[in-house]
Amino acid sequence: MFRFLFFIFLVFASQASASERLLVFAAASQKDALEEIGSVYEQQCGCEVVFSFAATSTLARQIDAGAQADVFVSANEAWADWLEIRGGINQETRTVVAGNRLVIASAARTKDSFNILLRGRFAMADPVSVPAGIYAREALETMGIWTQARSNAVYSENVRVALSSIKRGDLLSGIVYESDLKLVPELHAHFIFPDSTHTPIHYVAASVGESTKGAGFVAFLRSGTAQAVFERFGFLSASATN
Repeated sequence: MFRFLFFIFLVFASQASASERLLVFAAASQKDALEEIGSVYEQQCGCEVVFSFAATSTLARQIDAGAQADVFVSANEAWADWLEIRGGINQETRTVVAGNRLVIASAARTKDSFNILLRGRFAMADPVSVPAGIYAREALETMGIWTQARSNAVYSENVRVALSSIKRGDLLSGIVYESDLKLVPELHAHFIFPDSTHTPIHYVAASVGESTKGAGFVAFLRSGTAQAVFERFGFLSASATN
């Protein structure tokens, strides 16, 4: 009898713990900003905010496969659209929470703009499925240099992996988000892609499925407190994306 009662206690304790936890699946490029925002939100909600960071494409597929997340933060509109069509996110909670710019990052001080991509191997996220890579391919196609540059491209699973390879000096340069440079002072924006060369970079958040806990966090991401954190980490505010 004691063992049975102890087992029941563990079950209820586990359920209570799960109910107090908010699981957020979010784009790797927002890791640092979201962790700070999550810490602030924990004080407000009295819950534990847990993050899973990866490429947006990976997270969207995991949610579609049944992963029990409460919030999805996508680095582009396309993957949010894909998941919404498949019933993975709550359309009523969907909103743009931040924006970004696309840059060529390098430690090199020579000022040859985007031509640095033609001088040696460079890092970029996967241009087929990862938002940062998709934006990069679009920009290079618009500028008419994708055919030349693609042979020098080294693809990575997400933009933070690309950033790491530049930081280590493995590659001369790479295409990342402007916000990524906030984390690596030894790198600078060798070239900033004009916004007109690619789809607008919008981070979209929404609660997942039937989760009732996610909507509050999504709304908080639009608050003045959260927006100030995003801007401090180099993102564009939600209002700047309109």
